[in-house]
Amino acid sequence: MSDFSDLFKFAAKVGSLEGYLFKRDKLEPLTNWTDNVQNMYHGLTAGMKKEISGDLAVVLQTILEYGDRTLEADIKAKLQKLYKEVKEEK
Repeated sequence: MSDFSDLFKFAAKVGSLEGYLFKRDKLEPLTNWTDNVQNMYHGLTAGMKKEISGDLAVVLQTILEYGDRTLEADIKAKLQKLYKEVKEEK
């Protein structure tokens, strides 16, 4: 599998998560989904992480804003941790 294929799959999952949380008041647990996003991000090369960090930070920030009232504490904590990690890549 090429690096671009991995990057595309990762971006699709993160974008889907952002869309899933858009203006929701209630949702079912997202542990598997957020774990997949986190694991896929960690699987990207350092160069890819650096290249996408700015855009990804914006998307993760939006996810955290949309999910502020609805995300379970453990999921929110995982996403906040990933957000901080991505911000450090800049």
